[in-house]
Amino acid sequence: MACYGEMYRDSKEGAFYAWPFGLAAWLCGLIFIPRVQSDKAKAVMNTAVEKIKKDKTKLWVFPEGTRRSDGQIHPFKKGAFHLAITGQLPIIPVVYSRYYFLDKNIKEFDHGKVVITALPPIETKGMTTKDIEPLIERVRGLMSATYHETTKEMMDGLNPSQKKIHQ
Repeated sequence: MACYGEMYRDSKEGAFYAWPFGLAAWLCGLIFIPRVQSDKAKAVMNTAVEKIKKDKTKLWVFPEGTRRSDGQIHPFKKGAFHLAITGQLPIIPVVYSRYYFLDKNIKEFDHGKVVITALPPIETKGMTTKDIEPLIERVRGLMSATYHETTKEMMDGLNPSQKKIHQ
């Protein structure tokens, strides 16, 4: 969500302690959000909005919270949409298709494919917090349709044995 320049991402605060990845993420500018302390999380997000506006940066948020690989886009949390509306920042939905290079059951990475689609920006100028629910539904609907379309495209590219494993 927002303008130009470098990108700031949000993350669960606990990810910081996954060394060495937490340190690397912190050094890259990742913002760690304390999810269990909503007042502290809001303060961190408000600070992020000011930085976004001042430095013309982007904030990358995963509105589901945690992606599950069950083939569905799950309900979105309100925080990112509240942030976009209060900051009057555009939302640029980015959709990742289902991916098959990570086998969760056997905890193994393999070669694979993922389709990434950036949808047109959705303006929030003039919206108020009363518009959060319809905005969430609109964005989720667009992202869900794109997710299913690109997942089909990705799955059509698999050979029959790969399809059997990853369905």
